[in-house]
Amino acid sequence: MMWLWLACSGDKVTVEPSTEPIPTDCLTDEEYYSAVLDPVFQQSCVACHSDQGIASMTRMVLSNDVGANFTMVSALAEVMENDQYLLLTKPTNTHPNGHSGGQPIASDSEEYEQLELFVGRINGFAGECDTDVDLSTAAASEECGDDVLPKRILRRLSHVEYDNTIQDLFGLTNTWATAFAADNVSHGYDNNAHALQLSPLLLDQYSNAADDIAATVVAQGVQNHVVCSSLNRGCAETFLQTKGTEIFRRPLSEQDVERYLGLYDLAADDGFDEGMTWLISSLLQSPHFLYRSELGVRQDDDSFALTSWEIATELSYLFWQTTPDTELLELAATDVLQDPQAVAEQVDRLLQDERSAEVMVEMGQQWLGLKGLDFVARDSDLYPELTAEVRTAMSVESNMVLSNTFEENGTLSDLLLNQTTYLDQTLSTYYDLSITASSNFEPVDLSAETRFGGLLGQGALMTVHALPTSSSPIHRGMLVRERFLCQELPPPPANLDTSPPSVDPTLSTRERYAQHSSDPACSGCHELIDPIGFGFEHYDGIGRWREMDGSHDIDASGEILNTLETNGTFDGVQGLSEHLASSSEVSACYVQQWFIFGTGVGDMEEPEAACGVEAAVEGFTMDGATLQSAPKALALLDRMYVRSGEIGEMDTLARGEQVVEEPEDTGDIEDTGEPDLPIEDITVNVVENSNWGTGYCNSVTVTNTGTVETTWMIELPIVDTITSLWSANSVVVSGGIQFTGVDWNATLQPAQSTEFGFCASL
Repeated sequence: MMWLWLACSGDKVTVEPSTEPIPTDCLTDEEYYSAVLDPVFQQSCVACHSDQGIASMTRMVLSNDVGANFTMVSALAEVMENDQYLLLTKPTNTHPNGHSGGQPIASDSEEYEQLELFVGRINGFAGECDTDVDLSTAAASEECGDDVLPKRILRRLSHVEYDNTIQDLFGLTNTWATAFAADNVSHGYDNNAHALQLSPLLLDQYSNAADDIAATVVAQGVQNHVVCSSLNRGCAETFLQTKGTEIFRRPLSEQDVERYLGLYDLAADDGFDEGMTWLISSLLQSPHFLYRSELGVRQDDDSFALTSWEIATELSYLFWQTTPDTELLELAATDVLQDPQAVAEQVDRLLQDERSAEVMVEMGQQWLGLKGLDFVARDSDLYPELTAEVRTAMSVESNMVLSNTFEENGTLSDLLLNQTTYLDQTLSTYYDLSITASSNFEPVDLSAETRFGGLLGQGALMTVHALPTSSSPIHRGMLVRERFLCQELPPPPANLDTSPPSVDPTLSTRERYAQHSSDPACSGCHELIDPIGFGFEHYDGIGRWREMDGSHDIDASGEILNTLETNGTFDGVQGLSEHLASSSEVSACYVQQWFIFGTGVGDMEEPEAACGVEAAVEGFTMDGATLQSAPKALALLDRMYVRSGEIGEMDTLARGEQVVEEPEDTGDIEDTGEPDLPIEDITVNVVENSNWGTGYCNSVTVTNTGTVETTWMIELPIVDTITSLWSANSVVVSGGIQFTGVDWNATLQPAQSTEFGFCASL
């Protein structure tokens, strides 16, 4: 007998399995669903897919009304995404974006065959009397071909990249970005291209930092960065032609040089130093410095080939998180980086530099959530031993393990299982180890220890993923589920009480959480998290080993469920580490984490992201599946050279020249059959919303003042470079820039208005 919770009612019912085979031939679709599929969904899916469950906002919400379930599931059976049926890919966890509930139905199970037959029935590939169906010709697997290209993008420098870039450009070691507003975090990383918004506050902070940096550079002497016979306007022009290339990561166009010399001239009445301060500050506030261009130049097939300057920038920021060095810039200037062999040689060179290991540390801190170590709250009465000194020491340990394993080109298995760590006396005492460590950090062999060793047993990891007053199976289970298995779980429903179970001395942590997660609205996700998190119970809330949980013996056995190939039981962190280290699914997840961090693309539902990860995993495996193999595989993908775009989009400026395109007849504007609207029947109002000296943002209101419907098109005499545009399309024409509407606002009724906006650099 099996027990099921019906989440819609909260009632507990008994389901007696039938000993008779269920007849599936000559049944109507509804009869087939009722007899075969609904019991499967009630057993495997209802905990999440109910009106109170974690998946209550999805398209599949089950109840105890079989007829309603049939209607809903039948509609879903017709839905295809990426040339596959959604109802087959989601429960089997083969959808490109995965399935938050793991794999409730295995692809080789009887339940899958029943589900496949139902999809075949609904889509006309099977009749009422059919007992099997082959959908291989009906739903082809997703193909990652040449037509799946990454999109063109501008990527704002992250705060780490900003500081590194300033240091390499000018030799200044100040951490300017520590004063900046924190960047948004998306999919666990703070360098997501779409999440790095430019707020008014950050604009002001960029302006202040640019002024400060410029003044410091000028005070130390412009001659440190450019050879000038005299400190005059000619020196300023030489600076633009040489150092300007380093700052913009491309040569400046003639228009660029004229524009910035104009700013120099405005201030030079007060002397050369003042003029250069204005000039340098303006360069550092330009979008061409603050943003990394991945836009490219249009090709005959309407794709966009990235320039060698853009490729040099991609490589440098991927491996070093800073601006290209002299060798990369020289190769870009001669256009050598269009050759994959030349790129491969540069990848090897960049990996040999110690800065690549520093990037592994930065990526690893975000991958594992370690950046919170300095400020996670812990009850000082319960945990007085967790001092600032200990936190710093734990951070150093983790960073050295990540850095050294990467430099040695170790594998993910090495990272998980290596019994060598780095300790000083403070941390050795804190861990209560018998090993004597020096006052400085040095490698320590923990093979004789049974309590510590390997990545998952580090104090930093255990401290960050815990609660202020206790350990946390949820936090630690989530770490493994999302960061090592790449199954991002949705947030709990807004009306669900997500507070941890209350402290009860009569119960162990494991027992308290077992009761807590028995709620049917919680159990669907908690069965994916808690059984993993229980394996960490020998570590308390600040990463120390414990033999007892209060007065209770610790049961550190655990289990991984609902994965493609990593299901299984384990005992303790060592057992879990061994289990993860042997999984190709975990290796692929490590590559995916690098893809998110390295490309700034976090949405795995995007075909270009899913295909990019697939290709990177193949390259990673072929290169030996070492820690270095992941970023190397990214750099050797075709996406390093090409992007996709739409008709009418402008070329990049990264060739060092201003590109002006005449408007194309795209055929996208619908002929309404109405006469052309007289120009006097369109009114345009432009409002400047902000101006920071080297750029500005405007909002534009377009109003149809006539008596007939029209598809609008306006032209503004703008000679500046647009850096962002919303609610409109644009194309550069001889008289300025021509704007048209997008799908939802291209046509205006009489007296109707629409608004769009743009930002531009001067």
